[in-house]
Parts: sequence; C-alpha cells; structure tokens
Amino acid sequence: MSSEVERYALRLRGLRVQGHVGVTESEREKRQALVVAVDVELGGEHYPSEDELDRAADYAEIVRIAHESARERAMRLLETFALRVARRVGDRWPAAQRVRVAVTKAVVPTTPATDEATVEVTLGKTLA
Repeated sequence: MSSEVERYALRLRGLRVQGHVGVTESEREKRQALVVAVDVELGGEHYPSEDELDRAADYAEIVRIAHESARERAMRLLETFALRVARRVGDRWPAAQRVRVAVTKAVVPTTPATDEATVEVTLGKTLA
C-alpha cells in the first residue's frame, strides 16, 4: 500500500461576512450577517508535503473572495451569493475537483420564527 496523498481538502467554517441579501427591498437595505462554509477539494498531487506554503490552498484568499463577493451588490437569494463565491473559488483554483459553499443567514424574516436558513451549492468536475 502506498502512502501517497490521494486527496487534499481545505475546509473553512464560520467565515462571517456582511451582505445585502433579502427578498424584499427593505430587507436588502441593511447589511446582514452571513456565515459561510467553503470546501475546496484537490487531488493529492497538490498537497504541500514539504511544508511548501506556495503549494497550499490559501485560506486567506478564500476569505477575501467571500468578503468581496458579499460587498459587491445586493441580491435577493442566498443561492446567488453561494454560487458567486463557489465560481470565484473554482476560478482561483482551477485544479479543484470540487468546491462546496454553504451560506447561512441567521435572521430569517418568517412567521413562525425560524432560527436560520442555509443554502449549499457544490461545483465539481467530471472525473474520468
């Protein structure tokens, strides 16, 4: 059995950004807290086995992508934001086999009260 790294994943949880998201115009007027989770899955050949910083997936870059994506413009759907982040992360790491983004909105204006709403999107490549 080989001890080679088969897969390499970076998982970020609890990334907090502020964005204008909501179905109604009044909901979109004020910035709201969004909690983002991002997974980037790569093949084992991308693993920084020799403590090589330049080979590692840069989580600070993922944080920047999520932050900038939330600040760009108002949107009605969490789905729009999640897909925007997933595509940009995928563009930044074209070798990624899979990118998953989950976005949670803690304040949900529904009756009866709802603790949170989460949307998740996964982008992947067809593996031969």
